[in-house]
Amino acid sequence: MSNLAANWNQLSMQKKLVLTGVMLATMAAFWMLMNVASRPHMAFLYGGLDPAAAGEILSALEGMDVAAEVRGDAIYVPQPKRDEVRMALARQGLPQQGQAGFELLDEMNGFAVTSDMFDATYWRAKEGELARTILATPGVKAARVHIAAPKLSSFSRQRRSPSASVTITMSRGRMDRQHAVAIRYLVALGVPDLDPEKVVIIDSLNGVILKPGSQNALEEMETSDNDRARKMERALLNMLEAHVGPDNVRVNISLKVDRERETVSERILDPASRVMMARETTEIQQSDSGSGNAVTVASNLPDGDAAAAPSGSKSERSEANQTTRFDISEVNRKREKMPGAIAQVHVAVLVNETDPTPRSAEELTALGDLVATAIGFDEARGDKVTVKAMSFHQEEEVIAEDPVTGGAMAFLQDNLISMLQIFIPAVVVLALAMFVLKPILTQGPAAQGAGQVAAPEIAGAIEPPAAVAEAKAPVDALQDLANADTGAAATVLTSWLDETEAA
Repeated sequence: MSNLAANWNQLSMQKKLVLTGVMLATMAAFWMLMNVASRPHMAFLYGGLDPAAAGEILSALEGMDVAAEVRGDAIYVPQPKRDEVRMALARQGLPQQGQAGFELLDEMNGFAVTSDMFDATYWRAKEGELARTILATPGVKAARVHIAAPKLSSFSRQRRSPSASVTITMSRGRMDRQHAVAIRYLVALGVPDLDPEKVVIIDSLNGVILKPGSQNALEEMETSDNDRARKMERALLNMLEAHVGPDNVRVNISLKVDRERETVSERILDPASRVMMARETTEIQQSDSGSGNAVTVASNLPDGDAAAAPSGSKSERSEANQTTRFDISEVNRKREKMPGAIAQVHVAVLVNETDPTPRSAEELTALGDLVATAIGFDEARGDKVTVKAMSFHQEEEVIAEDPVTGGAMAFLQDNLISMLQIFIPAVVVLALAMFVLKPILTQGPAAQGAGQVAAPEIAGAIEPPAAVAEAKAPVDALQDLANADTGAAATVLTSWLDETEAA
C-alpha cells in the first residue's frame, strides 16, 4: 500500500484524472455486468390476453411482490416462481377470459340505479355468462356474445324479438357446422323469446359459419357434406398417425353426394299365381207332404169308394251350390329416397418417407386396407383409395441439418447463459488487473532504474570529490551528493520527472 501511495503521489494531475476515469468506468461496467448476470431468467406466464385481463394480472403480481415484464401482449415472471404464481392467480380467479358475468349485478346500488341502467347491466351479465359457457367447450380459445334486445314499450303494437351474434376463436382448425348449431341453440335457449334463426355464428378466422334466418337447403347440404368430409379426415388422421407418427401423413377425402330426391310407387301383378278372394256355399233342402182321396167315378156314387181310406202324398228336394272367387297376386310398394346419400368416396393418403429405406408395398397395402375399412369402401359404387409414400419437403430440410443430439453441445445449449454470467465478470476483473493495476504497481521500480542510469549526470553536476566517489557505493554517493547540494538534486529530479512524462 505504501508503494501504491508513493506511485500515486509521483503521478501528474493529468495521469491521476485519466486513471480515476478508467477506474470509475471499469467499476460501472463491472456493476452493469453483475446486474445482468444476477438478474433472474424470465419465463412466459400468459399471453394473448385482453388489456383488461392483463391489467388485472399485473395488479395482482404487484400485490404479490413478484417482478413482471411486459413484452408485447405477453407477461413474463421469474422462472422459479412461474408455477407458484399461476396457482396463486388461479385461486383468485385470474385471468378472466371473455366478459364479466352476473357478478356485475352484485356491484349495483339499488338506490342509484335506474331501470335503463339495470337493463343494460343485466344484458351485459347475460352475455358474459353465455361467453363463459361457450369457453368451457373443448377447442374454443375465445368467445364474445352480443345480444340486441329491443326496448319494450307499453305503446308499441308490435313486439320485436331479440337477436344475437357470437364470435368464436378456435384454438385449432375450423369450427364445424354441428358445433355451431349447438352454440346457436345454447344462446337461443338462454335468452327469452330469442329465435334460433336470429343467432349468427362467426368464426374469427374463417368467417360466417351460420347466417341469420333460415338457411338455403342446398347451402345447408353443402356445409353438411364438407363437415362430414372433414370429420372423416380427422378420424383417418388419428388412426394413421398412431402408426406413422404425428405430422407424417396427409389425408384428403372427396365425397360425391347424391342430391336427388326420389319417390317410387310400384304395383306388381303376378298372373301365374292365384289368390282365393272369397268362397260361398248354398244348400237348399225342401220336403212336402199331403193327404186326400182321389176323385173317381165310384167316389161320386152313393155307395161308391167315397168312404174308402184316404190316400197321402210326400215330396223332398235337396240342393247344394258352392261359389269360389279367385284373383291374381298383386304387390304395392312405395319407396322415398332422400338426398344426402354418398354416391362415391375418393380418398388420397400421402405418407412421409422418413427412413432411408422406402416403405414396403406390404405396409402401404395394409394402410390402404385400413382406410378402405374405415370409410366403408364399396367397389360397386366406384370408391377409390390411393396410398402413396413420398418424402415431405420440410422433413427433408430438417434431416439435412446436423442436429445437436446430447453430449457437450447439448450441455452448452442448456447452460450457456449461466456460463456467460460467470465468464464475463471474470474477464472484466482479469482485464482490470492486467491493464490498470499492474502498470501502477510496476511504475515504481521503473522509476528507480531510470534514476540509476542518470546517476552520473548528478555526479557531474555536483562534482563530488574523486576519493569519496570511488570509496563509496553509487547509491551512497548519490545520497551524499543530494545532501551536499539539495537545490541541484531537486533540479535533477524535476528533469527526470519531465523526461518520464514525455516518454
